[in-house]
Amino acid sequence: MEVHHHPQLEHKPKPWKEYLLEYFMIFLAVMTGFFAESYREHLGDRAKETEYMRGMVQDLKADTAEIRATEIRFKNACRIIDTMLTCLKSDNPDPAIINHAITHEFWTYTGFSYNNHTVQQLKSSGNFRLVLNKAVADSILKYDNLETAFILNQYNDLKGTLMTYKNIEARVVYYKQLNGVEGEDFSRTDFAPANKPVFITKDKALLASYYNSLFIHEALCFTFLRSLKRTHARASRLITLIKKEYRLDE
Repeated sequence: MEVHHHPQLEHKPKPWKEYLLEYFMIFLAVMTGFFAESYREHLGDRAKETEYMRGMVQDLKADTAEIRATEIRFKNACRIIDTMLTCLKSDNPDPAIINHAITHEFWTYTGFSYNNHTVQQLKSSGNFRLVLNKAVADSILKYDNLETAFILNQYNDLKGTLMTYKNIEARVVYYKQLNGVEGEDFSRTDFAPANKPVFITKDKALLASYYNSLFIHEALCFTFLRSLKRTHARASRLITLIKKEYRLDE
């Protein structure tokens, strides 16, 4: 029987330059893929950063509108309280003046809100790292601290002094003698307006306490108004800075 032997194939070793070339090509392919992925992530991060800044500008615009509306309400409140203080300074304060003021503005103002949606998103998601512009990042944090640690605290103080003077007022004024309360959902039957309203008390000390509590509240209102003015200016500067640094159009 004839036996066929497979021919021996001899593999000559490759020159070391070919191995080096193959290594280089593999290394180049891996690094190219790595850099491409990193670049895609970079572009994605910058797109997110820009969107966050658009959201921040919208929040700041909402803040400036809210601040303007709040300023109007507080200026009106100060005018009303000033009228009440002038009346109460008299030796014989006229209950009709106080009743008229309370009828038109029982609570003197409504709430104040801070539009911090974008800031909270940046903080809770850990994406504040995406804001690479240090000047913008620092300004956002300073503005957020101003709003949360100062403006909102001042507003809470105001609510406290409002309730203080209202508690004393309830011991001085017959609310049933009011001509109603504008903007509140009271029935007309809750009131029995008097042609010549009177105070519940003639106690000079209690009337003095009413004056003092109103005086403190008005003083805090003026302080709050000054703070709002500074906050509005800071918000406007921050809008300008963000739009400039990120080239945002209207």
